[in-house]
Amino acid sequence: MFSGHPKGLFVLFFASMGERFGWYTMLAVLTYFLQARFHWSTAEASSIYSTFMMVIYLMPLVGGRIADRYLGYGRAVAVGTLIMAAGYGMMAFPTGNRWFLYGALAVICAGTGLFKGNLAVLVGNLYESKELAHLRDAGYNIYYMGINCGAFLAPYAANSMKSYVHRRLKRSLAEGYHAAFAASVVGLLFSLIVFLALRRLYRHADYRSGERKAEQGDHQLSPQEMRERLIAVGIVLVLVIFFWMIFQQSGLTLSLFARDYTLLSVGRYTYLIFDLWGLFALIAAVLGVVFCVRSGPLRARGLSALLAAAGLALGIYRLSRFSATNSYDPELFQAFNPLFIVFFTPLVVGFFGWLGERGKEPPAATKIAIGMLVTAFAALIVVFASTGLHSPAELGGGRSSALVSPYWLIASYFLFTLAELCLSPMGLSFVSKVAPPRLRGLMQGAWLASTAAGNKLSGLIGWLYARWQLWQTFLFMVGAALLAALALLGVLKRINAATAQQT
Repeated sequence: MFSGHPKGLFVLFFASMGERFGWYTMLAVLTYFLQARFHWSTAEASSIYSTFMMVIYLMPLVGGRIADRYLGYGRAVAVGTLIMAAGYGMMAFPTGNRWFLYGALAVICAGTGLFKGNLAVLVGNLYESKELAHLRDAGYNIYYMGINCGAFLAPYAANSMKSYVHRRLKRSLAEGYHAAFAASVVGLLFSLIVFLALRRLYRHADYRSGERKAEQGDHQLSPQEMRERLIAVGIVLVLVIFFWMIFQQSGLTLSLFARDYTLLSVGRYTYLIFDLWGLFALIAAVLGVVFCVRSGPLRARGLSALLAAAGLALGIYRLSRFSATNSYDPELFQAFNPLFIVFFTPLVVGFFGWLGERGKEPPAATKIAIGMLVTAFAALIVVFASTGLHSPAELGGGRSSALVSPYWLIASYFLFTLAELCLSPMGLSFVSKVAPPRLRGLMQGAWLASTAAGNKLSGLIGWLYARWQLWQTFLFMVGAALLAALALLGVLKRINAATAQQT
């Protein structure tokens, strides 16, 4: 999976990992924080959340243009990291002033605008040579693993900081969330150090439009080819809005469903997957067994067996420390999506690589359509889980007396993960391949702008959640995903033709 890729990819892998750790540490508790600190209703919190998520993904349009024309991608990423760190520091400041909150969120948006799309451009630029072009999709999958390594640890960091301040120091719940935001700054500093210290490994990919002769290829495009490329990108950007509208429910309605409708006390075996050290034990045991049974040098297989034994021993030890019933906090559900991504990315890359060797690998746009179909099935699981439960309006802000198993949400997150792997890294790769070279920063910003539109529409589902029956809200998500998938399948031939033009 990793062989043949440029070394610069792994620098960008760790840079994105640190930045995403900071982002997802904040996002894991943002909705809960808005309600705990400002006592806002679900509808009010949904409005703030969705607006913030819209703006933060619109800003890369501006950041991409600034990098294209003025700063260059590397400097834009470095400056953006510093600005984001300042924003998270403001979030950590314990004040109940809503305007200070808005200012902190605005600073984070500005920094993200310079960081997010431009780092993705650097990844694509690493694969400009003909020798590496065939590895571009896999490269974006590996890059996406870095994002989710940081995202996996983030909910545990947020939960630990919140619990220490709130439960051990006996401070308010809101102050516990402020402490969680402070952990985000650490992730940003890690990202900046890695990005600057190892710049030599990706320097050749850090160029602006007009700085390389390779850009002359852009002038060889006919007006018709240019138009077809932009139309193809535009169609995909419009349709993936529906995916992001649904996917961002992880931090909104699915978080509220976890808090208000899901069992938060479980037996010792189920608790193993919510305990960080217990989860590490499971990961070590599984990986050890997998690598032990694979063919390879005897020494490597022996080390794998030791890893499996160590994981088993740690798991048994952790089980011995658990009670018959154990409580956990709802924000820990948000660790499952990135965990699944880290585990299943090698399988997805390997599967598509296997198809590629046989000349059967589907184009990126086809993978995106598959992702939309899987999204519908992920939402359908929550429809089944919520059938028969009282609506949030009927609860009146309380917690349901009828609670469902956490495995419903875990299963849903699993399918959302498969959908995301087919859609998000493939979308980045698609834009990188199809966008005209001199517009790459802008087009990556446009990809994130489509995410912004979906993020804003996520507030619509939050609004429905507060008014409809639960199953009706989640069924609306199923229908939206199916409609987007069918629309994309209807224009795949045209999109794939535009993709083929650039190869």
